[in-house]
Parts: sequence; C-alpha cells; structure tokens
Amino acid sequence: MDKQQLTLLSTLFNESLDAVLILDLKTQKFILFNQKALELYNYTQEEIEKITPKDLTLEFLTNEEMQKKQKTILEKGWDKFASKHKTKNGKAIDVLIKSKKIELSPNYPLLYITINNLGIEKELEQEFETIFYTSKDGIATIDLNGNFTRFNDSFKQLSEYTYNELLNISAFQLFSQTKKEEIKDLINKVIKNKYIENFETTFITKYQKSMIIYITMNLMPNQKEILLIIKNFTLLKLIDLEKKFKSLNELIQNISHQWKQPLSTISTIASGIKLKKELNLYDDSELNNDMKKIVEITNSLSNIISNFDDIAFENLEKSYSICELISETLDEMKEEFNKHNIKIMTDYNVDNKIYVDKVRFKEAIRNILNNSIDAFIENYVENRILSIKTESINKIFNLKIEDNAGGIDENILSKILEPYFTTKHQSQGKGLGLTNSYKTIVEIHRYSLSFDNYQTIIDNKKYKGLCVTIGF
Repeated sequence: MDKQQLTLLSTLFNESLDAVLILDLKTQKFILFNQKALELYNYTQEEIEKITPKDLTLEFLTNEEMQKKQKTILEKGWDKFASKHKTKNGKAIDVLIKSKKIELSPNYPLLYITINNLGIEKELEQEFETIFYTSKDGIATIDLNGNFTRFNDSFKQLSEYTYNELLNISAFQLFSQTKKEEIKDLINKVIKNKYIENFETTFITKYQKSMIIYITMNLMPNQKEILLIIKNFTLLKLIDLEKKFKSLNELIQNISHQWKQPLSTISTIASGIKLKKELNLYDDSELNNDMKKIVEITNSLSNIISNFDDIAFENLEKSYSICELISETLDEMKEEFNKHNIKIMTDYNVDNKIYVDKVRFKEAIRNILNNSIDAFIENYVENRILSIKTESINKIFNLKIEDNAGGIDENILSKILEPYFTTKHQSQGKGLGLTNSYKTIVEIHRYSLSFDNYQTIIDNKKYKGLCVTIGF
C-alpha cells in the first residue's frame, strides 16, 4: 500500500461520522480510535487507551461471556447488534455496534468497531416528526410507485381529500392528465439524483380546483420513499399582494403627510390675495412673486407623485452606492437648503453598495433632513449646518446625519418614532415623517436606525444637535 493510499485511509478513519475503534483481542485494549469515539464516550486519548470493552458497556457480562461474544464475531467475520453503553461520567447511551474482523498480520486478528449513537438519531427523528406535522407547507411521503405512506394536515387540507382517501389513491391523481407523465419522470430523476427542488406544476384537488404549486422532492434515507414538500404558489401570490396593499397604504399616508404643508401654504397665499383684493390692499406688483411661490410648490407636489409611481413598482433586487443616493437626495433638496440658509458638509470616508428600494430609501433620508430643517426654523438657529458622513467601525458601515439645531428634549426623544407624535403645530404635518423613515429603514430593509442628542463646536461656539445613525 503506497503513501497516498495510507493517507486516504487515515483521512477516512479520522473523518468518519461514526465513532470508530480498533480492538486488540489479545490485550483487550483499543489501539486506534478517532475523534468521534473520544467525543462520544467523553474520554481523553490517554484515558481510552487504558480501558477495555467492559468499561464501555452497561450490559452485565462476565469476562467469559465477553470473550464468547468476540469469538462469535471472529468465526462469523462480522456482527451487528444494538446495546447500551456508558460514557466516562456514567451517562447511558443507546448504540448500534458493527464489528468486523481484520487481520493485518497472520494469527493476529483485530476487531474494527463502528458505533452509531442511536440517541442522536432518535432526536433527529423527533425533530423531523415535529417539522413534518407542524409545517404550514403540504408535506407527504410516497413510495417509489407514487402511493402515499403518510402526510401532514396541511397536505390533507390542500388536497381536499380525507385521510383514508389519500391512503387509497396515487399521488399522480393530484395532477392533471398532461402533468402525470412529467411527475413520473421527476420521481425517476429523484431516485437518480436524490432530490428535485422548486419544480413548478399544476395541482388538482379532490373538487377539481387547480392551483400553481412549487414541489420539492427528496429521496428518503431508506431509499424506498420520497419526501414531497408542496408550496401553494397561488397563496404565496395572494400573501405578496396583501403585503403590497399594506405597503401602498403606508405610501399614501406618507404622501398625505408630504402634501399637507405645501397645500396649506398655497391656500394661505390664495386666501391672502383674495382678502387683500376685497379690501383694496393688494399691490399688483406682488402678484409675480406670489404666483412664482405657487408654481414652485405645485412642482414639488408633482415630483412627489412622480416618485410615488416609481415606489409602487420598486423592488430590492438592485444595489446602489450609499454615497450616490445621499448626493442625489441632497441635490434634489438644494433649493430648500439655500432657501433656509443651511450649509451642507459631507465627509464620505467610505462607501458601500446596498440593496434597497431606491425611491423609498431616498424619501426616508429626505424625511430625516426635513426634520432638521424644521428644527432650525423652530429654534431660530442662525449658523445652520447639516453634516453627513460615512464611517466603518468593526465591519459595520454607518451613515451619520448631524445637525446643530438644538437637539430634542430627552423626555420626548424616545417618542419621536411613534406614529402621529409631533412637536410641530398640527398645520405643519401629521407626525409621520420619522415614523415612515423607521418603517422603510428598519422594518422593510432590516437596517438599524438610532437618534441621539450630541454637542459640537463650530467656529469656537458650542452647539447642541441631533445625530441620526443608520447602520448597514
């Protein structure tokens, strides 16, 4: 046997999933063992070299009975039997023992012993049974001829057959005539390849209802049965639609929030013109400026609707640069920042690509920035600065948005994400901006979002502000 073959045998021995021991019959000592054997019996290498088979068994055997059992194995060449063993600390374990005679030199036989822990197998079997019978997916087992051997309640409800009816029909009856041969071919492929995953086909119930399903087939370890897992694709579509309707409802609330203040401003301008005209106090030279304001506001409202069209169909399958998304958002809000004399400072130390709903994510950032703008105005801050920076700490990518607008009262800081909570006058909004930002960033995209008061020094002057951190 060459060196390569010896290396291969050594690897197989040490990497075996079962505990393996080689017993010297003359000394009754274990001369070889793998790591699994040490783990199973909880012995060290030095300890297992000193014990005998009698130290492992819980059966009451005399030395003569043990030798007789070993002699039977030698005469037969091999044996397989279940037994009870014990670990170093006395814990009882159910095991399946397979012994085979090997003779590396004449008149010097050894026993090659593999031990399978039946306790672990029972635990795995119980776990499988739990999953099988509690799963919301339809699960069943069939023999290689397509006859049902068992199934869970979800499968029974899906098929609309009774328990006894399913046991007396073939699985092929649950598929349309044109699909039966296709399913038979699938079974042959499963026997050959062990499994087929997410195959789309049409399922026919007892009452002739047809539905699109995904079917996964796995060949069971006994090689005599096939496990079927069926997902109702039609139901999945309905669930998906329900999520979309919920999402659209949130978007409509968000649009309502975004429209309320601009519409109020238009109403105020129009009412002011009408009242001044009636009192002959209106200066026609103000008309161009008032109309310009109304046009700017209506353009902004139009942009919100355009974004809404994109939001309705956006998905999370495309990745975007975080820095590019922020730059786009800042550019779109440029006029707003200039109008309120807000200086923007960016420090993009690092960048990262993320899978997001682009329009929704930008809207969430816009809500956060608008919150700072409102705070600047309410607190009469003169030197208005918004700082946006990126950083990477312990492999976590953070986006920080900081203002010097005075921060938020610690007593209400924990409430700012509550729906409809607002520190503003009711004419200014519904208090949904930051709530919607939270939903978009945390609930939809599964990123983190936190708000903290902090202090900063700008031009030798100390300011309080709010720091918003998004962790990716």
